[in-house]
Amino acid sequence: MLRRLFEDALKQRRLEYGATDSRTAQAARDLGLFLSRQSDQAGARSALAEAVGIDEKAFGATATQTLADMAELATVSPPGEAEPLWQRSAGSANGRLAARSLIALGGLHAGAGDRVGAAGFYRRALAKVESTDGKDSARTAIVLSALAQTVELAEGIPLLQRAVSINRRALGVRHPETATTEANLAGMLLNAGRPNECVQVIGEALSIFEETLGSDHPRVAQAATILAYGLRANGDKAGAERNYRSALAIDEKAYGPRHPQTLSDVRALAEFLAEIGKGGEAAELERRLSSGP
Repeated sequence: MLRRLFEDALKQRRLEYGATDSRTAQAARDLGLFLSRQSDQAGARSALAEAVGIDEKAFGATATQTLADMAELATVSPPGEAEPLWQRSAGSANGRLAARSLIALGGLHAGAGDRVGAAGFYRRALAKVESTDGKDSARTAIVLSALAQTVELAEGIPLLQRAVSINRRALGVRHPETATTEANLAGMLLNAGRPNECVQVIGEALSIFEETLGSDHPRVAQAATILAYGLRANGDKAGAERNYRSALAIDEKAYGPRHPQTLSDVRALAEFLAEIGKGGEAAELERRLSSGP
């Protein structure tokens, strides 16, 4: 019923004002955004493409409204079609729109395995966000976290440390998103050969997840896995085993026994058990990995 109302409104605007009037563009925009929220990507693309076409004639190719609608069109377009649209909207004079577009471009390149290209877009996005939202905003922390995943550890760790500090002030010390950033930092510290710092940071994150999300949440399992690796590196075999088992139990309950994340937990526990001399149980877990669904 709602879709029909939006479609009828667009037809009425075309009849009243013509196919190139800004009021027709507004109706096409409304329909496109509605269809996007309803996950009708093809319908949304058609409506938003109509809005962009009208915008370019009514306002110009570089007008803020044109580029804003272009960004909306990009969100419902396949990556190959989305990138040139994001590239254009990234040139908007509106700082927040430009930042949104640069973040999206960073995500596209990161998803394609182009870490260098992604880092370049995230750096530009960071400058925009800092100028529009401030250097200590929660949005700045989001971009810092994304950038940290695309650069070397020596640069990524300070970026995540800064993001954690921002989130603690902007969101609160016990906020789950603060804990998520801490978990990412802990993983980097572990990869950098700093297990003592890793254990300290991930222990705090795990506590926050349990408090705010519940003890059986998948984020608790993720944190428990990082903690297990950190404790293992520190020589705490009992603590490591306890956390590997905890992660597996949570993910098996959340996802099922054959989910890729559950099987990843099985593999990690089997490897650890073999390492500490519990070969019989490790072999049982390995058989589980090789068995069918």
